[in-house]
Amino acid sequence: MRQIFGEYKPDQPAHLNDGVQMADGVYPIANGYAPLPQFAAAGNGTLAAKCLGAAAYRVGGTVYTFAATATNIYKYTSSGYSSLKGSLTTSGAVGVRFCDYNDWMVMTNGTDAVQKFDPGTSTTVTANLGGSPPTGRFIGKVKSYLVLGYASGDPLKMAWSDIGDPEIWSSGDAGTYFLSGGGDITGFVGGEDYGIILQENRVVRMVPTFDDERFVYQEISKDIGCIAPWSVAPYGKLVFFLSNQGWMATDGYTVDPIGWEKIDRTFLNLFNRTYISNMSAAVDPLKGLLFASVPSANPTSQVFIYSFGLKRWTTAPVTSERIFPALSQSINLDSLDALYPDGLDSIPVSLDSTLFRGGYPLLLLFDGSHQLGTLSGAPMGATLKGPEQEIFGEMKTRMTEVKPMSDAGTVEVTVFGRNDLSETQTAKVFTSRTGRGRYKGRFNYAYSQLQFAIPAGTSWSFCQGADTAEVPGGRA
Repeated sequence: MRQIFGEYKPDQPAHLNDGVQMADGVYPIANGYAPLPQFAAAGNGTLAAKCLGAAAYRVGGTVYTFAATATNIYKYTSSGYSSLKGSLTTSGAVGVRFCDYNDWMVMTNGTDAVQKFDPGTSTTVTANLGGSPPTGRFIGKVKSYLVLGYASGDPLKMAWSDIGDPEIWSSGDAGTYFLSGGGDITGFVGGEDYGIILQENRVVRMVPTFDDERFVYQEISKDIGCIAPWSVAPYGKLVFFLSNQGWMATDGYTVDPIGWEKIDRTFLNLFNRTYISNMSAAVDPLKGLLFASVPSANPTSQVFIYSFGLKRWTTAPVTSERIFPALSQSINLDSLDALYPDGLDSIPVSLDSTLFRGGYPLLLLFDGSHQLGTLSGAPMGATLKGPEQEIFGEMKTRMTEVKPMSDAGTVEVTVFGRNDLSETQTAKVFTSRTGRGRYKGRFNYAYSQLQFAIPAGTSWSFCQGADTAEVPGGRA
């Protein structure tokens, strides 16, 4: 019998599930699953304290990477970190958010004065943004307006600069607006045509009018909003976020569920509001995957992964303080010698790794030790568990052979069985592997469920399911 590993759907019962019950340490591909790389540390990338926000952009061919702690904003290069601003009072619940505006990177933490990094003036410090803007927890750019959300500490207030000048806040086209209900502002994403305001109980489109009104506010959804500020992850025209009902995506016109009857109940059962500020989410621009960490005591230790092209989910044991989209920095041979004095054999990743290329979009993260890095190492351990099947109806299934449909050289094959759905499953490990990749063993139960475990470091590229050999084994 051939069993294809379908979509990861842990919210549905294992019995009669047309997908899989576990897909961990992998990401979806068109006809199966592929291995997810382990964390690979960047050289000299250990931050002084927990990362509360990070970003990157490129100006004039130079990539600038920023990371914030409770007290400082740092700039990172392959040589390490240099402090751009100190004596900050950043709350762990609010963090620091970034927005590039022309050649500047603008930064806000909701408490201190809004900061700007201007490489044309100085690459060693930041300065207060001119015009005395209000404080703001959220920041973005709409057309040529710089916009702040949760402005002046008010959970319903939006504020924006003069058009074309982010250092004018009290004249010209600058202004403020108070949202009428919808709950606290929990996120803001800018755009060329409009901005997206996320609130606890609704999503609103902020559209420039270029008249005396400046902006109009159009409700996209009512009763569906964002409950976790750090769950907001924009990519192109899409914005992903976590609501009370589960994971959603908006294109600025509609809001659609992306985890309904798939992973939403599983994720929300793991969701601990006490640690909501510890979660983060971002899109890997190379693979087209959303990575979202599960809120837990710092650091978080699990992520859910969503392929928005395939509309499929997986999970992985990734430890993270902050996940964010960034750009790679180039590392020359002299830098490699300094970072890895023991020679090429001591480099933990391939020389083709995105860690060494400059300006390529990639996903970066800080692990539980404040260490910056990428998911570009050797494959992590992977586990795939299929649905529970009753192959011969009222008869037991006598299974003698399992052949994984995978190019992995090492697979631990476990078959779970029981004769009644109310019973506890019994596990049988198939350990004898033939030269043609068949695993031999004996199994005789009415209901069967396959699980494959591929050890960390194993070289493989796909896993699609299994071919099994079985015959009726008597009445259950």
